[in-house]
Amino acid sequence: MPFNQNRKIKILLLISGSIAAVRMPLLVSKLVKENYEVKCVLTKNAEKLVKPLSLSVLSRNSCILDEDQWKDNQSSPLHINLCEWADLIIMAPLTATTLSKWIHGNGEGLVSSILIANKKPVIVAPAMNTNMWFDKAIQNNYKRLNTYPNILTIYPNEGLLACDEIGVGKIPSNDLIHLALQFVLSKNQNYNFNDLAGKTFLITGGSTSEMIDPARRITNNSSGTMGLLFAQAARFRGANVTYIHGPLKLNEDLKDGIKSIEIKTGNDLHKAIKTEITTCDYLIMNAAVTDIKLSNKISTKIAKKDLSQYFSEQLELVPDILNELRTLKKAHQLFMGFCAFTGEFDNLRNIVKKKFEIKGCDLIFANPIDIEGQGFGYSSKNEGWLFDKNGMKFYLEKTSKIDLANNLINKIISIDK
Repeated sequence: MPFNQNRKIKILLLISGSIAAVRMPLLVSKLVKENYEVKCVLTKNAEKLVKPLSLSVLSRNSCILDEDQWKDNQSSPLHINLCEWADLIIMAPLTATTLSKWIHGNGEGLVSSILIANKKPVIVAPAMNTNMWFDKAIQNNYKRLNTYPNILTIYPNEGLLACDEIGVGKIPSNDLIHLALQFVLSKNQNYNFNDLAGKTFLITGGSTSEMIDPARRITNNSSGTMGLLFAQAARFRGANVTYIHGPLKLNEDLKDGIKSIEIKTGNDLHKAIKTEITTCDYLIMNAAVTDIKLSNKISTKIAKKDLSQYFSEQLELVPDILNELRTLKKAHQLFMGFCAFTGEFDNLRNIVKKKFEIKGCDLIFANPIDIEGQGFGYSSKNEGWLFDKNGMKFYLEKTSKIDLANNLINKIISIDK
């Protein structure tokens, strides 16, 4: 069922007994500031790690404890009431104990009872020691969890853990949990967060740059946001994703959970794509490739007075990467390019037609970048037109980039079928 955007979205935050629970008050604060209504439920062990009073003050709702489940004054079961109240649930951190109880139908405790009774969307952020995470029983439980159609799992990060070990098991960042929340709200359809399981996406994003001299480079304004959010949207839907990108102008935590390869030049990008392209089902070419470069590299800084002459003698076009990749395309693969344009609505179809001739891709998404509030950056909203090789176009209305990415994936899948 679609969410009712005319009222506050109700989020039930379930917190279990991992040291990562200490990060949850910051998440609650962020959600409340963005006008979500939040209620928090703690397991007995979580109560030892985070103050219920702090969560009550931050959420503006009384924090619910395990002991509240069967109070004498209740007219109906609390775990059912909370499932009915919530629009969606965030389970963070998810411990090995809570995961095991959930998967095996053990309803002992309020949090476990809620998880078993719930049919609403759930965002899951595991956190535990590396050896625990890779234990065979835990991995089997996690694989079973990923088969639930209403569950969106965010793979734990690799990093320094509370036990002073470095490994996989660190809770995903609050920013990534928040992005998953935006994705769930954008999906606006029957919830199946594994509909792309078994599919592989190769996505490029951000800017490339070309060296002028050791002190200067030629580049462009791309932040890498659209490509990264496209990558995360595909990953949230169960796909295997590789993201090849230039330097990102946004929070690096948002890369967590996907394979990322950072490049600098157009040639670097071309090489990286050729290495990864053989196994992908979809190539999404969102990178903003710098169009010009200098013919020869120089090891010393060019004097300012000599720049004009040097440019006139050395400037050349960067080869079109999609054009050079067309010979590698396999029958089952779908290639999509992007076309940023300014002030050319009337001639857009002709512009896109020429790009199809050059690039040889299956789809092109054309989006304006000269309209206020659209174009580059994490917070900007985008709209555009998706064209196929036959000249058919589909308008995608102005919306957030994570929503646009999800809508584009829906269109790509429907066309590919």
